[in-house]
Amino acid sequence: MRKSFVHSAFVLMTAATINRIMGFVYQAIIFRLVGPEGIGLFNLVYPVYILFIVVATAGIPLGVSKLVSEEEARGNRRGSYQILWFSVFLLTISGSVFFLLSYLSSSFLLKYVFVNKMVQPVFLCLLPGIFVVSLSSAFRGFFQGLMNMGPPAFGQVIEQVVRIFIGISLITLLLPRGIEWAASGLAAANVLGETAGLFVMLLIYFRKRPYYGKFSLPCLEKAREILQRLFCMCAPITLGRIAATVMLSVDSVLIPLILKKAGYTTSEATVFYGQFTSVALTLLYVPSVFTVSLATSLVPAISEAVAQVRSGVIRSRTSEAVRVTLLAGIPFTAGFLILSSQITGAVYGSPQSGGLLFILALGGIPAYLQQTATGILQGLGKPAVPLKNMIIGSIIKVPVLYALTSNPDLGISGSAYAYTVFFFTAAGLNLLSLYRLTGFRLRFVNNVCKPFAAGSAGAFLSSKLYGYSYGFTGNNAVSVCISLVGGFLVYFSLLVVSGSVTKKDFKRIPFLQKITRR
Repeated sequence: MRKSFVHSAFVLMTAATINRIMGFVYQAIIFRLVGPEGIGLFNLVYPVYILFIVVATAGIPLGVSKLVSEEEARGNRRGSYQILWFSVFLLTISGSVFFLLSYLSSSFLLKYVFVNKMVQPVFLCLLPGIFVVSLSSAFRGFFQGLMNMGPPAFGQVIEQVVRIFIGISLITLLLPRGIEWAASGLAAANVLGETAGLFVMLLIYFRKRPYYGKFSLPCLEKAREILQRLFCMCAPITLGRIAATVMLSVDSVLIPLILKKAGYTTSEATVFYGQFTSVALTLLYVPSVFTVSLATSLVPAISEAVAQVRSGVIRSRTSEAVRVTLLAGIPFTAGFLILSSQITGAVYGSPQSGGLLFILALGGIPAYLQQTATGILQGLGKPAVPLKNMIIGSIIKVPVLYALTSNPDLGISGSAYAYTVFFFTAAGLNLLSLYRLTGFRLRFVNNVCKPFAAGSAGAFLSSKLYGYSYGFTGNNAVSVCISLVGGFLVYFSLLVVSGSVTKKDFKRIPFLQKITRR
């Protein structure tokens, strides 16, 4: 049975929330074990690794999700299975090829691209993940196209559990050999976790094969048709993801180089980059547990409405997605602005990273809206639009990044300001494109003014609660938890009282449906 996009987003969000909580505990532990330099070593090579994965998968998983959704809307279940197995065939080949290419190009990258040469074992440990992720992405796209988010969500949880257990074990074992070997253990744990997630999805699929269908490759003519449809859909998606990953890869090289030009040593530049990416950016994207889940669910949901030529449904789903993104992002952004240093200190033991989080939080709402808008535009069959908007934002960001980061008085803070400029630019262009394509509208007072007022009230209470609780307990972590929970409760209560959240919204949450019917 196919579910609504809100239900699907809720399933993914639940799994992502569990993963995020476990991930915070994991990251807090490894940050204290290997420090910002060890995390920085991992993050210097991770964008390049992701770039290989993006090219290997070529946007096929998202294309599979969209095409399967369209086949299901037409009632063609057999076509859905053929799309799955043809994509498995393609991704097995591409994953193998790019795994070999990445290994053969490792010497070149280590010599000419990576700033810190200690990353060699870290990069090599990551490479097998290219094949694993390529294969698992085919099944993830298939389940998402069916709007059955249970298998990929459960796979993500198992993936995180395995990553945490093996990661802490390997880091503890390898740390005496040097910081680069500890970071290599972190990389190996990442790949083994992804392997566990793939195994879980395969197990679920084959246990329920009578429902999901038997192995069936399409005939040559059908294969050509699927390949053509995938190419038309995936080419701009792939270019978009390549552009996004290249941007991260360039930043992982450019930021440390600019910091060195500003007078910092290689070690200091690596430390600052680790604080920026693994502390500030990671915390900023906490709400992405919902926005990414929402965007993932929107692709098949919007595609289904497009296939059925239901413009009213497209417009209402777009409006609802933007509204929910605002409701989810406002309390987090308020907390980051009010208690930035306290939060980074409580989670990572790095209060000095709070200034970076504060700057990034200025662009928090646009960052979350950009993710949701991208999912909607891809579902509309317009993946080139967010690509174009992201490129424009990046063109503006790079000179700002260089000018501000090279200023010794700003340093890594200049990078945070440049990212904030990028968030506003890309999100603004995406929303403008959405309005032109769908004509979506928000009730300004109810959907914008009231949530922002409630968020401001919650933030004010959080700041007061932190002062009182810290004076009473003397414990930063406990005080942060008390203040954030109190602020969120005030925010949520004000939303309900003001009518921004209604009983209808509760009915969309699966485990609350029975309660709201009473």
